[in-house]
Amino acid sequence: MKSAARDIPSLTGLRGVAAVWVMAFNICKVAAADGATWPEHAGVLNFGWTGVDLFFVLSGFILTWTHGAAFARPKADTLARFAFGRVMRVYPLSLLVLGLIVVMVWADPSFAAWYRAQDPDNLSPSALARTALLATRWVTGAGGDWNEPTWSLSAEMIGYGAFPLLAFFLARCTGKTAVAVAAAGLATLVAFELLTGLAGSNPIDRISALMRMACGFVAGAGACRLRQTLGPNGSAADLGALASCLGLGLAFYFGLGGLAAPAGFALLILCLSFRTGALDALLSSQPAVFLGRISFPLYLIHLMPLLWLSSHVRIGGLGAANTVILLGGYIAFCLGSASFLHFAVERPLHAWARPGLPSRRTRTCMAQPA
Repeated sequence: MKSAARDIPSLTGLRGVAAVWVMAFNICKVAAADGATWPEHAGVLNFGWTGVDLFFVLSGFILTWTHGAAFARPKADTLARFAFGRVMRVYPLSLLVLGLIVVMVWADPSFAAWYRAQDPDNLSPSALARTALLATRWVTGAGGDWNEPTWSLSAEMIGYGAFPLLAFFLARCTGKTAVAVAAAGLATLVAFELLTGLAGSNPIDRISALMRMACGFVAGAGACRLRQTLGPNGSAADLGALASCLGLGLAFYFGLGGLAAPAGFALLILCLSFRTGALDALLSSQPAVFLGRISFPLYLIHLMPLLWLSSHVRIGGLGAANTVILLGGYIAFCLGSASFLHFAVERPLHAWARPGLPSRRTRTCMAQPA
């Protein structure tokens, strides 16, 4: 195995792909709701909602790769540093974006009325409190959102809380047991979606969100533990990465992406961790890694401006040229805003918080939270 202290840039690039994929899915969904017909021909973009499942698998893998060894014999200060690091990586930026949304809602009452019409609980005081706490999927009761993408963060915070125990268990697992753990997580998710009739959809209710997070997170952690038990020989990893992409493409083509995607993602991440092959080189390129670095703010900020456009402009009624111009401007705005938030907020916060985080030797992957 290559040095455990080395970064895996391709996984950072993969996170960037996931964030852009989710954004593309939401563009297609909103445009279709506005009457556009071109989303019907968007192919794999219509499965962009599985990018969130990719986030979950990545998080399980990356946290195990980065922090797993620290919890083989956990201590109180290790738990405290881990908790502090997770809070500082997620909450400040989420709260800042929420503040910007509050300003947007206050400045445009017509948008606020339109958004409440989608769900009467949207923009309610209770929804504001739960969004601020990232608790929208922790409790039962009335729903509603201020920033819908935080549903996955709410679920993932549960994963962060359970991670030390999971890492403690995995540190004692052999490679075969790690495979069994990952397979159990993936099989449980498939069984849940089949039994609930949710296969092929994008369920984000409380139970579905927690199941998607838990199963993907465990699968990623198990894949990482398997990687840690393997030797340095990654000669077949490049072929495995390409095969996983081909399998994912076929699954999406035949409408099975919702069921097969998490398994494909786990295999892809495992193969990329060997840092070999053309796909690893592509995802390790500067543009891909840059997208990965801004992926968290991009994920947080992309949806509400899109919904604001939908409330004021009927995208489906625009001509092709006007649609391209409008969406091009929207994408440029999102990328620019995410870049600003990354450099002006995220990086300074991480630098400030770094003394409370584990030592540099254990920080091995630069990918950000989902």
